[in-house]
Amino acid sequence: MEEEDDDLEFWLDDDEELEVATYNHLLEAESSRPRRRSRPPDAPPKVIRPRDLPSAHRQIKGDYFVANPVYNDKQFRRRFRMRRHLFKQIKEVVKNHNSYFKKKKCDATGKEGLSALQKCVASLRILAYGLSLDAVDEYVRIGESTARQALHHFCRAVIDVFGEYYLQAPKADDVARLLQEDESRGFPGMLGSIDCMHWEWKNCPTSWKGQFTGRGKHPTMILEAVALHDLWIWHAYFGMPGSNNDINVLHRSPVFSSYLRGCSTPVSFAVNGRTYNMGYCLADGIYPEWAAFVKTIHHPMEQKTKHFATQQESARKDIERAFGVLQTCFAVIRGPAYGWDRSNINDIMLTCIILHNMIVEDEQDSAHNTDFLNIGHLAVPYSNNPDREAFVAAHHRLHDQDTH
Repeated sequence: MEEEDDDLEFWLDDDEELEVATYNHLLEAESSRPRRRSRPPDAPPKVIRPRDLPSAHRQIKGDYFVANPVYNDKQFRRRFRMRRHLFKQIKEVVKNHNSYFKKKKCDATGKEGLSALQKCVASLRILAYGLSLDAVDEYVRIGESTARQALHHFCRAVIDVFGEYYLQAPKADDVARLLQEDESRGFPGMLGSIDCMHWEWKNCPTSWKGQFTGRGKHPTMILEAVALHDLWIWHAYFGMPGSNNDINVLHRSPVFSSYLRGCSTPVSFAVNGRTYNMGYCLADGIYPEWAAFVKTIHHPMEQKTKHFATQQESARKDIERAFGVLQTCFAVIRGPAYGWDRSNINDIMLTCIILHNMIVEDEQDSAHNTDFLNIGHLAVPYSNNPDREAFVAAHHRLHDQDTH
């Protein structure tokens, strides 16, 4: 052995000896380094709480989802913000779309997992009441971290399944109905009212507070929306920092992108003997004087201008009503947002808007046995690049102040 070691040392040059010595030194340092523990050594032992998940599932089912439930339809509508059949269909769609909501089998200790009903009830209670994540533990028997994870999966599933249908621009049939309804209100060619809403961000990072703080003392994020008279929100653009105003958000939002690309639904109406080929939205005074906006008249003097200003300001309250109903229905966006990740906060806002539109569709006068499992054909994204001259021409028509 000594001869072999001598031969090995003979064949190693200086660089190789240095590499071997460095490697041995690293091994010794790694073995002597104290291992990092996930929990501090003086921390109390972790306590596994016996929550009895099956009993919580049976209790929820007996309270709301049996032939003779404890609470009637009116109480269910007030607590879940929607009717019973709509919640059932949403739960089934979410369960079929995401395997996270399927009940897991017993683990190594013999305990059963949470059911899809418990996860959906916990997620909807957090959205409806604006509760903290551990506030639903007493009734649903779900932990804080599990409730956070269930809420995230619930929002993503709702957006993936229903988002493309319930947040699309009005189609040809919808535009024809809107033109007829709005003409009876005195505004032919109107496609809704546009405005912005601020949502306070409580846990905004310190390095971002200057960017997200605008007119108030707290950082906020802005939601731009277009709502109809029946409170349906067909456009939602969320996430801009609160230091911006409505004009900055308008230049970033895709509200008129379909018109500029030439793939929007054609609109044609006549006023005072003149024909227009582009719909418009009612807006307040901060928006620019474009052909796509109809604003009120400041300081009206004549009787005709006073009447127009009164009617325009009255009809423009549709978007204010939509914001009020949305915040009342889902208290999570009425108070400050306590999330850390902007993408998760964006998912919560879009989920509330989608659920709001589903409730409006389900409870409108013309709704009869609405089937949310078969929501029809989804909108096909427009992928072809428009002609440059046509795009520029549409851009000029949109910003035409004479038409405004």
